[in-house]
Amino acid sequence: MEKLFKERAEQFEHSLNDLKKRSLSLAWLRVSSFFAAIILITLFANAKITEGITATVIGFILLFFYLLKKHVAVKKQLDFTEALLKVNEEELQRLEMKLSTLDDGAEFINPLHEYHIDLDVFGRHSIFQLINRASTAFGRETMAKWLSTPADQEEILLRQEATKEIAPLIDWRQNIQASGRAFNEEKANIEPLLSWIKEPNILLTKTFYRLAIFIFPLLSLTCIVLSSIGIAPIGLPILAVFINIGVLATVLKYASEVYQKTVFSNKILKAYESQIAWIEKQELTSPLMKDLKGKLKTDGKDASVVINQLQFILDNLHNRANMMYQIFNTLFILDVYWLIQAEKWRQKTKEDVQSWFEAIGEIEAVNSLGAFYFSNPTAVFPTIETDPFIIKATQMGHPMLNAKKRVSNDFDFSGKGGICLITGSNMSGKSTFLRTVGVNSIMALMGAPVCAESMNISKLQVFTSMRTQDDLEESVSSFYAELKRLKQLLGSINTEIPTLFMIDEVLKGTNSEDRHTGAIALIRQLNKSYAFGFVSTHDLTLGKITTELHGIKNYSFNSVIENDDIIFDYTLTPGLCKSFNATKLMQKMGIEIID
Repeated sequence: MEKLFKERAEQFEHSLNDLKKRSLSLAWLRVSSFFAAIILITLFANAKITEGITATVIGFILLFFYLLKKHVAVKKQLDFTEALLKVNEEELQRLEMKLSTLDDGAEFINPLHEYHIDLDVFGRHSIFQLINRASTAFGRETMAKWLSTPADQEEILLRQEATKEIAPLIDWRQNIQASGRAFNEEKANIEPLLSWIKEPNILLTKTFYRLAIFIFPLLSLTCIVLSSIGIAPIGLPILAVFINIGVLATVLKYASEVYQKTVFSNKILKAYESQIAWIEKQELTSPLMKDLKGKLKTDGKDASVVINQLQFILDNLHNRANMMYQIFNTLFILDVYWLIQAEKWRQKTKEDVQSWFEAIGEIEAVNSLGAFYFSNPTAVFPTIETDPFIIKATQMGHPMLNAKKRVSNDFDFSGKGGICLITGSNMSGKSTFLRTVGVNSIMALMGAPVCAESMNISKLQVFTSMRTQDDLEESVSSFYAELKRLKQLLGSINTEIPTLFMIDEVLKGTNSEDRHTGAIALIRQLNKSYAFGFVSTHDLTLGKITTELHGIKNYSFNSVIENDDIIFDYTLTPGLCKSFNATKLMQKMGIEIID
């Protein structure tokens, strides 16, 4: 994969350099044509050749607009190519796990969520950074929702099939991703536009304005023509302008409001239009992708065409900030005309717009899964079991760890009330194992491939209690914070969806005796609930509970001390931990241990 993405990055960088040269050449041509026109006009003026001046002016205007059109097209292609280059550079970053510059989705973090904090779903070095390729607001929100909420079995299978279909379509996938980037900007926000689309029409409901866009421009033209041929006084066009200004004054506030609500959204519309155009061109056969593609239509028309119509209308309305526009505005009441056109568009399509953008969001999310699957060909799609309380895997590893260094483990765990008690020495891999199971579980239940040779999992809700910390502002100790988290766990368990819990270093914030008593009570309660899961601990005496309760198993991670070095194999082993290293670790840190 690394070689492929490097080759693509080099290809796009070469194309980008060529486009930059073309863009610069066209800019110089425009400047040169201007000065050439000035020189010719001066020469013809000195020679008093009126025809030459006229021909030069007309020729310059035609050439100027031709070069401008070419320059805009090259700039558009340049932005798109630059986005494609960035897309492939980011794929290389993901392969190297250098994620710091990627979108981290930090705004989606919910501290009270079942697993956001403990499993690094969002934020720095997160699962979101590893998987997400969405570049629009709807795509990012869909991705965040999928990472936060388990899907039904049917939906998971649909997403798996769609992911398999689009994974090999690297050009198509990256074109969609780059389109969302190239035609977007930091200030852009689609929400004000969506709000405007839901508003009722104002001008279209009034006969006066519907007639005005025909009558008043016609009157202005008539007055200008009659005045220019001497039939009417020269002041008549001025009177017409004042009348038009009076009409424009009645819509001034409304026009300003529409301008403010749409001016920063039009850039995003270009992104959506470009993405939809790519989707419309691609034949898709998986049920989910066919369904999503089918939503991108209205009255039999492709959504890209309809969005382009709105863009054209809004582009013209946004020109009201231009002085030349305002001159023609006083003659032809352009504000009223473009506002009515915008309302006509809104009236025809307002029911479809939200579904378009939501469909794009889902397509971007599937696109992200496809890109992740393509970049990680050893990943597999899990089997979704219909029976509850099942989770087993062979050679499962954490997807955020370097493939060359990570250690993978097998495990088979099932049954209501089942609990895996995991003991182990410090730094032996207990916490990493819990996160490995948790991360792969949420990936499996969103429809993504997982980091394993095989995996079977039933629908469940993951809940973690791992990184509980004190809160000085709230005067909460770390022990009390853990108790609050455990209370949230117990309160979240229901009889609809099995809960898969992961508790790391259970009750670590209190003394040994209280910790043992509390842990025993908690395990007994969880053993009777509609849940199953993992509890890691340093308390070896907890392992004795396996003889008292059904479904409790002991597993451990061990270390070996060789030549004064601590060696970890990070391998999950049946039974209690047989080796400890706290004393040796303290010695290595310079603490003098007295026997």
